[in-house]
Parts: sequence; C-alpha cells; structure tokens
Amino acid sequence: MTRAAWAERKVRSTHARPGADVDEQLTELCVRLLLAEHRRAMRAAKRQLDIYQRQREVEKDERKRDLLAGSIIACVDLLESLQRGRE
Repeated sequence: MTRAAWAERKVRSTHARPGADVDEQLTELCVRLLLAEHRRAMRAAKRQLDIYQRQREVEKDERKRDLLAGSIIACVDLLESLQRGRE
C-alpha cells in the first residue's frame, strides 16, 4: 500500500455510508491531516527513544538503567504498532 493509501482508505471508510455526500476537498484535507498526525506521533516516539537510549548509556545506577531499558522497549513497541497500523 502506498504511503497515503492507508490514510485515504481510513477516511473514505467513514464516508462509505449509503447516501453519504462525499466532498473530495474535505476528504483530501482529512487524509493530509491524518498523515501529518501519524508523522508527528512517529517523530515523538523516535525522539523519546533516542533520549532514553542516550540516558541509559551514561547512567551508572543499575536500577535506573533497567527502568530506562523498559522505557526503550515500550518506545520500540509503540513504533512497531504505529508502523503496523499504517499497513
């Protein structure tokens, strides 16, 4: 599926009701907004992942390193979920 196809499919499915009047400009706007929000979520998760990884590299306390490792795993899982939702 192309990069924008998943977003268009999601938006069009909301307009798929029988008798629904589909405004193509509104649909395009919704697709662009959905893609922008998805990119923002990906950037935020990647930024947090990078922060946790850098903190873990310099942390001396083993307990805090373990907590940061858990945060890193959570960020990786979140990124994978966001990727999967796009397909």
